[in-house]
Amino acid sequence: MAYVVITRDVEGGSAYAAALEHLGLDAVMMPVTQTAPPSDPGELVRAMERGGYQAIVCASARAAGAIIRSKGHTPIPEVWAVGPATARVLADAHLSPILPEAARDGASLARALLAQRDLAGKRVLVPRAEEGREDGIAILRDAGVIVDDIVAYRTIPVAADDPAIARGRELLAAGQVAVCCVFAPSQVAALDALVGIRAITTQFAAIGDTTADALREAGVSVVAVAPTPTPEGIANAVAAVYPPRP
Repeated sequence: MAYVVITRDVEGGSAYAAALEHLGLDAVMMPVTQTAPPSDPGELVRAMERGGYQAIVCASARAAGAIIRSKGHTPIPEVWAVGPATARVLADAHLSPILPEAARDGASLARALLAQRDLAGKRVLVPRAEEGREDGIAILRDAGVIVDDIVAYRTIPVAADDPAIARGRELLAAGQVAVCCVFAPSQVAALDALVGIRAITTQFAAIGDTTADALREAGVSVVAVAPTPTPEGIANAVAAVYPPRP
């Protein structure tokens, strides 16, 4: 039996597991992080009430969820999003996100937005994780956009004794995992703290370039990067390293 560890919970990882079935990999979910409220839970609500935004920029499904929870009866301007998971959260709330094909992360989403909208001197709302990368925010501000940068949630590691990660941790420590799929830099840090990335023997696949960079910084020399932030993209990345070539 060949295993693939997916650093998400069952809800977030099931589509990826299904996409990997044809490679003969048995998926084990290992949700190494969890979402916690921001230090100021009312900041995003106040920003939504102020309004006046030309666009909202959502680089993650969690950011999209935070917007939906905070909007109340406030009209929502156009929402620009990365990836089908983020788009699905917004669509489920009866919003119609703009999903640029070239957008793989916050930075490429910002570039796509600027290529299609003249936003110099206008206000844009960017909800993000407390520890999230700020590349996209910097790109918008360099273009003269007035960015309200709001911490909408925190991503924190799960406890080492959390039963949800026990099976994945056991398999990684025993060297029985063919591929480990990782979806965010915060997951890289949490996984490293739990198992020591340099100490385990497995191939790695990353959902995008920022996550791949975090894996390389943690000591992984070869990272397969999904060409798109989708289950199919992860399957293509995994296929590049599994099964291993002689």
